[in-house]
Amino acid sequence: MNDQLTAIHTELLMMKEELQSRLFEYSCFHMSASVEPSMNDQEATLIYHIKEELQDVLLALSKFENNTYGYCEKTGAPIPIDKLAVLPTARTADDFYYPAQFEKKTLPYWVPGDYAYDQALYE
Repeated sequence: MNDQLTAIHTELLMMKEELQSRLFEYSCFHMSASVEPSMNDQEATLIYHIKEELQDVLLALSKFENNTYGYCEKTGAPIPIDKLAVLPTARTADDFYYPAQFEKKTLPYWVPGDYAYDQALYE
């Protein structure tokens, strides 16, 4: 394993430990604080996202064991390591298109004289 993959693997192991400790902390301290467990929507959403992230991390670690880490699940093509360093739980090359889509969502460019500014937003 090269240095970049080793760093990614180490990062995934740290993420796994952190996520597991958060789930353990919540289950031990928050649930035992009251006799009747009353989880509000915000807490339930938080726990759901922690579990989802933990599943992604565990899948990425299992791919390391199977020597399939860094390959797109859809196409089988290798995913560049510099991209995996940013998002180590990426499963497909499409996972990297979402930030680009969000960054492109801006107001349209308005040239004075074309039409009124308030119309530029809707055309």
